[in-house]
Amino acid sequence: MTTLPPQVAEIAGRYPEPGARLVERAYVFAAFWHRGQTRRSGDPYISHPVEVGATLAGLGLDAPMVCAGLLHDVGEDTDCPPGLLRAEFGDEVAALVEGLLVLERDGGSLESAGRRVLILKLADRLHNMRTIRFVPRAKQERKSRETLDVLVPLAGRLGLDTVKEQLEALSLATLYPDRFTIHNGSVRGLRVSRRVLTISAVLLPAEARARWLEEWTAELHALPGRRARARFTVQLLAGMARLAVVLRQAGP
Repeated sequence: MTTLPPQVAEIAGRYPEPGARLVERAYVFAAFWHRGQTRRSGDPYISHPVEVGATLAGLGLDAPMVCAGLLHDVGEDTDCPPGLLRAEFGDEVAALVEGLLVLERDGGSLESAGRRVLILKLADRLHNMRTIRFVPRAKQERKSRETLDVLVPLAGRLGLDTVKEQLEALSLATLYPDRFTIHNGSVRGLRVSRRVLTISAVLLPAEARARWLEEWTAELHALPGRRARARFTVQLLAGMARLAVVLRQAGP
C-alpha cells in the first residue's frame, strides 16, 4: 500500500468515502506519471498539483474538483495515454482537466468555460504565482500583468475573495519588488495601494492600466506617512471617472 505524504492524507481526510479514496487514487496516479519530473525550483513536479489540490480543498470544493487539481497536468506534461485518465476517474474529472487544457493550450475563452474549470485555473495560477520567482523576469512580468488584468477580476466575479486578494498581492509584489515585499506568504505595503489598484484601475482601459498603476504606485511609495497616502487615495478616486473618460476618448 502506498504511503501518502501528510499533506495529501490531510486533504483526503476532509472527504468521506468514496471521495477520500478517489483523492488518494488521483495522487498516486499523478505521482506515477510525473515521476522524475522537477519544477524550475528543483522541487518534484508533483508538489505543484498537490498544492493546487490543497487550494481547492481549502475552498471547500468537492472531491472530483480536488482530483482534477491533482491530475490537471497529467494530460499535457506526461506520457499518460489519451483516454486513460477518463477510464480511471470518469467523465466528470476528465472534463475538468480537459477544460483547463483548452484554456491553457488551445486559446479557449474564459467566457465559454464553466465555473468549475475557471476555479481550477485560478487555483493553478495561484500556486504558479507563489513560485514565480523561479521563472525568467520577462515571464514574471507578463504573467503578473495578465493575472492583474484578467484573473483578479475573474476571482472577484466568482466570489473567491481570498484567492483574488492573494493573486493581486503576489502580482504586485512581483511587478514592484522595490515597493512591496512578501513575508511569510503575505505582502506588506499594500493597504492603501490595494484600494487604489482594485477599486480605481478597473475603470481604465486595459491597455492604459499598467502605466497608470505604475505611476500611482510610485507616487504612493514616495509619500510620507499614512495620512498623506490617504489624501492621495481620496483625490485619485474622485478624479478616476473623469480620467477613464478622457483615456477612452483618446483611444490607443
